[in-house]
Amino acid sequence: MLQLKELVLKAQRGDGEALMIIINQFTPAIKKHARNLGYEDAEADLKAWACRSIMNYKIRSMGN
Repeated sequence: MLQLKELVLKAQRGDGEALMIIINQFTPAIKKHARNLGYEDAEADLKAWACRSIMNYKIRSMGN
């Protein structure tokens, strides 16, 4: 399986499958936080936030 960094880079290049793999990996945590927020669309809102965060995340190389 690809490393998270590689998946993020692929997602940022438009690979929807890579984005879904990341979201699926974090779904248990997303569901937990959605329950804590306690409103109907919390899970969808958190997944949308996660997608935006992944797409905007700046990955630095190990040398920087």
